[in-house]
Amino acid sequence: MTTLENDRIPSSIVPMILYKIKEHLETSLVFDIPDSTATRAMLVKIGRFSDNPLDNPIRVAISSGDFEDPSYLDGRIDNPKFDNLKIPGLPVGEIGGGVYWWRRGSIDYQLYFVRQRLPEEVTIQYAYEFQSRLIKAVESTPIGRLRDDCNEQAFAPIYVESVSLFESGGGNQRLWRGKLLWRILTWRP
Repeated sequence: MTTLENDRIPSSIVPMILYKIKEHLETSLVFDIPDSTATRAMLVKIGRFSDNPLDNPIRVAISSGDFEDPSYLDGRIDNPKFDNLKIPGLPVGEIGGGVYWWRRGSIDYQLYFVRQRLPEEVTIQYAYEFQSRLIKAVESTPIGRLRDDCNEQAFAPIYVESVSLFESGGGNQRLWRGKLLWRILTWRP
């Protein structure tokens, strides 16, 4: 079980999931990638970006929900807004027991090819190579037996709902911004 450093704070399933994703993305996008690789991430964090993007030109920020879309919510699997997120044959819950929930989040990622002065065609290849590696890493995050202090349990896999990647900037400053939306099934007793 992944816990926060302050052991007096009860563990909760959402931050536990966020920390699992962060640990796996650090391995997959940073530590397993040679330093000389142009698409090696420099920063993987939980929360929003707050530093200068030129200091960490390839960076990833993991969040629960989506700060740009307040309607991107967690909820019981029988919530009518989740009709397109059904798992065939999965009951909502048990009489006198718990219920299944979708926990949802987002990953913002940025690739700032400013100082490298690379041709646009090269940055297109790099940006999509990074996005492919990110998708694979999110989907393969080892959830294990995450269970919080209230007995809510997460079940692998993490599902990637959608991704977006676009270029901005001008001249030779190739700035790529992307977003990945994900969800994971949990059981709340």
